[in-house]
Amino acid sequence: MPPTSYDRRRTVFSVAISLVLLAITVATCSVLWRLRSETLSRQFELASLTARAMEDHLTQSLTVVERTLTLAGSDHNASQRLSFYLQQAPYLRSIAISGPSGHVVLSSNAANLGRQVARDDFMPQSTEPVAVLRSGPLTGGRDFADQARPGSKDSRGISFIPLALDVQQENGSWRGVLAALNTDYFLNFYSSHIPPPQGEVMLLRYDGSVLVRSANNFPGPLYSSMLHSRLAHSDTDRFEEMLADGHRTLTAYRASKSYPFIIVVRLDREFALSSWQHEAGIAVLVVSLSLLLLLGLATVYYLRFERLERIRQQDEEQLRIAAVAFESQEGIFVTDANNRILRVNRAFTRITGFSEQEAVGQTPRLLSSGKHLAPFYISMWQQLLASGTWCGEVWNRRKNGDIYPEWLTITAVKSAEATTSHYVATLTDITQRKQAEDEIRNLAFYDPLTRLPNRRLLLERLQRALGSVGRRNEGALLFIDLDNFKTLNDTLGHDMGDLLLQEVGRRLSHCVRDGDTVARLGGDEFVILLLRLGKDQREAAGYAQRLGERCRRALNETYDLAGHPYHSTPSIGVAMFADGQHNCDELMKRADLALYSAKAAGRNTVHFFDLQMQSSLSERASLESDLRQAVAQEQLQLHFQPQVNHHGAINGTEALLRWQHPTLGMLAPDKFITLAEETGLITLIGLWVLEQACDQLATWSQHSATADLTMSVNISARQLHHPDFAEQVQSILAQTGANPHQLMLEITESCLVDDFQASNNKMTALRQQGVRFALDDFGTGYSSLSYLKRLPLDQLKIDKSFVHGVLRDQNDATIVRTVISLANSLNLTVLAEGVESEEQHAFLAQHGCHCYQGYLFGHPQPIEALWEILATPTKQMKTTLLQA
Repeated sequence: MPPTSYDRRRTVFSVAISLVLLAITVATCSVLWRLRSETLSRQFELASLTARAMEDHLTQSLTVVERTLTLAGSDHNASQRLSFYLQQAPYLRSIAISGPSGHVVLSSNAANLGRQVARDDFMPQSTEPVAVLRSGPLTGGRDFADQARPGSKDSRGISFIPLALDVQQENGSWRGVLAALNTDYFLNFYSSHIPPPQGEVMLLRYDGSVLVRSANNFPGPLYSSMLHSRLAHSDTDRFEEMLADGHRTLTAYRASKSYPFIIVVRLDREFALSSWQHEAGIAVLVVSLSLLLLLGLATVYYLRFERLERIRQQDEEQLRIAAVAFESQEGIFVTDANNRILRVNRAFTRITGFSEQEAVGQTPRLLSSGKHLAPFYISMWQQLLASGTWCGEVWNRRKNGDIYPEWLTITAVKSAEATTSHYVATLTDITQRKQAEDEIRNLAFYDPLTRLPNRRLLLERLQRALGSVGRRNEGALLFIDLDNFKTLNDTLGHDMGDLLLQEVGRRLSHCVRDGDTVARLGGDEFVILLLRLGKDQREAAGYAQRLGERCRRALNETYDLAGHPYHSTPSIGVAMFADGQHNCDELMKRADLALYSAKAAGRNTVHFFDLQMQSSLSERASLESDLRQAVAQEQLQLHFQPQVNHHGAINGTEALLRWQHPTLGMLAPDKFITLAEETGLITLIGLWVLEQACDQLATWSQHSATADLTMSVNISARQLHHPDFAEQVQSILAQTGANPHQLMLEITESCLVDDFQASNNKMTALRQQGVRFALDDFGTGYSSLSYLKRLPLDQLKIDKSFVHGVLRDQNDATIVRTVISLANSLNLTVLAEGVESEEQHAFLAQHGCHCYQGYLFGHPQPIEALWEILATPTKQMKTTLLQA
């Protein structure tokens, strides 16, 4: 039977209904999927913005910490001011100063003193000092004094993050500063923004170790492989990951550009989709009812999804505001596009005194202090409109009328159409910080004793002055040093020395004009910077000379030091700006050279820089550079001078150093030994000489003709004062196999002036091993008889200056006879140096001298030439020596 119209209508209706059902189902699924995607996108954006906000907060907090540690490490009075610095960074529990060994030597927490802090635990790792804030691992305990195993909290759940910063001092040395960072401060901050059910915030080091985790019960590992691989390619990213237990998270991270930390924000995807799931369930119910009621419920269906759309837009609007205006320790207020205040936080009320009811509806002019003119605000708005942000110092007025400084940051919030919808401003009261900066600047640029500018401020003014010399006129630099100042400290004490320095500063300040600078570099060193002395260099030098003499006369006047009359004189060195060729360091060096010239001229005088000084200085610098390469390039050699007994037979030699310079030829020790001692190279060179001499002594022991010879080696004061000197000598003897009984170490009286007891202990330890000692150049120094009585000596060496005059100067002859008699009475052998004639030899032998050394018996010569003499039969020895 053919289909009826009813069937056709039913079919059409059924098809229509089916199409409507299919269309509604497809539309519903599509909309729900789109809303789900947008929800995930918003949550990803929330994670990214939260990570960025957390990283900004971390950078601001650590910047305060780094500045505080830098100031504490630069402060010479840190022992009294660490608690003051600690107040500037409320995130810290303690600030400490570490010594070279890593132990805490100063701390705001006395319990930390003496604690060992391992340098290798900090990142970035470095064996050398670095001026970068570094982080240690999470450490159990409240502070260094009760720290538990690194990487976990202690049994009480308390922990801290060790921080370290190396601060370079004015003299070029480094000072380690430590701090205990309070993890609770960051934990509370993170938990208040991402509560545990929603997700977690983690603070990591670059090595992946966790420092702070806002939700310890959040599922999943701390440092996933996906996070690790992403960090290897980008400092900031966001991604979805599945954890080992099946949980999915929306993860965003940011690696700090300034400090070795990583902020990771994880949002639980199920929690993020919970609101969508709830709304989606309602939507399905509405759609189901709509399908049952067909078109009758279509309006409800439409309105429901319209409501979902409005909720989505409101969520986005709230997200933009919340990403910038989250609650914090800083005062925050939010305005609309017309600059009307919509919201303030509690910190705003605490800082300004205005409650939320008093501020809402007003403009920020409510806080205006009247100290800023219109151009200031015009510039502020120009930058804000151009870049979307502005920050700087502003003077504002509290409700009670007090005017205070604050740090203000304003950020424009953009709508979806890229137009400005709101402004978010954060403000911080910096009153205490400004006061601290003023005090710290005073400490950083002025000498605390005399209140004069210190080296740093002097160098800044000198640099500016030298930059304007070519455009304006000449200037001068005067270095002033008090003669024999150490004597005052040693006799009357440092308190009297401080009184003298204060009076010297006052007198010098009265001698100069306004605009000139009187500075104290430290100790008894003062500097005067003279400016605007005229374009004529001769006229400028004349003024500098007259002022130098005026200062000299002023400082020559008698001082009244707490009732003690005292007389002091200065030495003054002058360098004109033209001398230094507009170079600050060069000018300082030349003024210092002029000062030394004044001292060498007898003190209490004024000397100008001489170009010959600079030439000598350049030659010395070049020679020092060459000397540093001499050992490595095998340019040093040993020559040996024979020592003979009263029979004329060689019984020993003295090892004498020579330098075969590549351009200057063979250099004797008097050309470079003093330089080696001043630069500290003498220790390395001395060990090389001792090793070569002992090696030669061991070689001689294998031949009958030389087996009984002794080897004399000169020992410098620096070598003798080295803590490990005795161990070094014993190690060389063991290494070379030399007989210690045939090694004679020669020391001078000057080696014993400083720390006599320590030197005596080292000599006694070596003497017990068989090593012998000779006192060289006896009679030219202090010639203290207590040295001879207390030291383990075997020999006295008469200086060649006495030997040369023994035949023509009665005083020299008397000294020689006395030294020989003294040595014989103390059972010490005597060796006379510098014997050049038979007459000198005869005189010495007549009065009981045992051994001799000098050109009469042989010049210092290489080992090959000496070996020919040593192989000569004894009866021919004297002739061979004379011919040599």
